[in-house]
Amino acid sequence: MMMFLKKRTDAIKGAMRAKRISQKKLAEKLNISESYVTRLISGERYSRQFEIYIAMELGVNYRKFY
Repeated sequence: MMMFLKKRTDAIKGAMRAKRISQKKLAEKLNISESYVTRLISGERYSRQFEIYIAMELGVNYRKFY
């Protein structure tokens, strides 16, 4: 499970870098705090809105991690 979360985190951060989206901008767009964005990226917390955003806007696909 830990390997999946590491790959997920790296994929999200890489996609954010590629699209030049900071955690601050992402927090403002989703109307949540920056610290909560950090928890969402690391997998400590879950938000359907965040999952939809990373799939649609960032193009992060979990199927390739398995």
